[in-house]
Amino acid sequence: MSFDKRLYLIYTFFWVLFAAVFLRIGYVQLIKGFEYKNFAEGQYYKTIPFKGKRGMLIDRVGRELGVSLSFYSVYVDPLFVADLDSLVQDLSRILEMDAEDIRRRIRKAKRFAWIKRKLPWDQKEKVRSLNIPGVFFSSEDKRFYPEGKLAASVLGLVNVDNHGVEGLEYEYDKYLRGKDGTVEVLSDSSSHELLLTPNILEPQKGRNLFLSIDSRVQLWTEVFLEETVKEYDAKAGGVIVMNAVNGQIYALANYPYFDPNNFTVEDSAALRNNVVSDFFEPGSVFKIVTLLAAIDNNVFKDDDMIFCENGAYKVPGTTLNDYRPYGALKFKEVFMNSSNIGVAKIADKLGKERLYEYIGRLGFGQVTGIDLPGETQGMVTDLKNWSRTSPYIVPIGQEIGVTLLQLARACAVIANGGFLVSPHLVNRVEGLDNVEREAFDRVRVVSESSALHAKDILVEVVANGTGKRAYIQDRRIGGKTGTAQKYDPVIRRYSPNKYRANFVGFLDDLDEPVVIAVTIDEPRKSHFGGVVAAPLFKKIAEKVLVYSGGQDYETAR
Repeated sequence: MSFDKRLYLIYTFFWVLFAAVFLRIGYVQLIKGFEYKNFAEGQYYKTIPFKGKRGMLIDRVGRELGVSLSFYSVYVDPLFVADLDSLVQDLSRILEMDAEDIRRRIRKAKRFAWIKRKLPWDQKEKVRSLNIPGVFFSSEDKRFYPEGKLAASVLGLVNVDNHGVEGLEYEYDKYLRGKDGTVEVLSDSSSHELLLTPNILEPQKGRNLFLSIDSRVQLWTEVFLEETVKEYDAKAGGVIVMNAVNGQIYALANYPYFDPNNFTVEDSAALRNNVVSDFFEPGSVFKIVTLLAAIDNNVFKDDDMIFCENGAYKVPGTTLNDYRPYGALKFKEVFMNSSNIGVAKIADKLGKERLYEYIGRLGFGQVTGIDLPGETQGMVTDLKNWSRTSPYIVPIGQEIGVTLLQLARACAVIANGGFLVSPHLVNRVEGLDNVEREAFDRVRVVSESSALHAKDILVEVVANGTGKRAYIQDRRIGGKTGTAQKYDPVIRRYSPNKYRANFVGFLDDLDEPVVIAVTIDEPRKSHFGGVVAAPLFKKIAEKVLVYSGGQDYETAR
């Protein structure tokens, strides 16, 4: 090959090589440049999430019942991890976590792996002092309940991400939850954070809830409820204290309690809000339905006599018995003495159709609409499915399932002059004038005169009847006792030794009457509503009356 040809080939080769390099540079700069730029920046910039602070839970007198406190959480950016094994061992030792769990989290992540959320301060400082490349901290809020167990079944719980999972925290989560923000942080090659970039999305705080709960009334209610359950060696108990006029709930308690600040798996059973989620046969306290229906339909007058069969009355399918063998009783005396036979006869004259109508009017068999999750509607058998026995035993609180909340609302109809109210726990959401306020309306279900008449009879029940242990000197108190034998599904009949003691009553001589409903499940030392539940009603009522009279918290205490 001649010298000129060789020179030409070499010349051509270099031109082709130059063109290839030039094209490659153009491809990298013009086509892949944006991608590589992002990749390079991604090694030094990282996005850190910032949670919006959750709104507070505030009771009716301004006491903070649920707040958010700042804690630090630790995370790892795998890009900057030089020695994974050493890192895993250090974090496992300090954070008291399983080493393989930490390793798995880091390996699954690209740039961000949570290791432990909301650390105790001593753990955070120990990790920080090691100055481990790739380990970072983020400030997060942790929910804290300053009053501990107080109203825990009402307030509820949040999860590790500050999302409501129980109680009001869950029901109003969309208002309480803040909006998250983010910030980009520039790090050097040693993973030290150097500065914040202008790319910041500010987090937004959630709305505060202003509750109808009064923490003082709630405290007395919980203290006395626990005392009663322990005194009678009972399984559980519940109490509601409610404004009869507008449905505002001042206290709602379930025992046993749990501590939302130190919740464990063992506490799971206590999470269930039995006051709204459990239904039961109410026993004689349900006789207020027959009382109202009979008065509202003018079936009997107060002095009309009803023969109570001296304690035993044969009805289709069973025999009704009274605790004492009554002869002839006046209409109001039937309720004062809680005669099963007398009430069954009143209901028979009333007719099962009208009785069924008033069961519905007073809210049984339907949810109240309370702003808590998990409410049950109870159990009311459709009229067409009633047995021959049903018209005689439903009026005395058998073959029907109710919640304590439903009983409180039905009693409020008598206390407030005939209106069915909507119980609720939140009076106001910060920044909103109206949050489903139509749900808090009240509806007239009986005449005012009928309600006043029934009220007078229930006052007699407390003053001179089965509810004497709820009586408070010189105060106008009304109510009804109930002792319900529990059905045992194992033996398929009513248990010979398991009962539920109930009392539902009202404080009438207040500017706005207050209803207090009490239930004690399976008391062992005594099982009568008048013995177990009525005294609990009285203890709470005495505190409410003193407090309503203007005395401060410490005095009323």
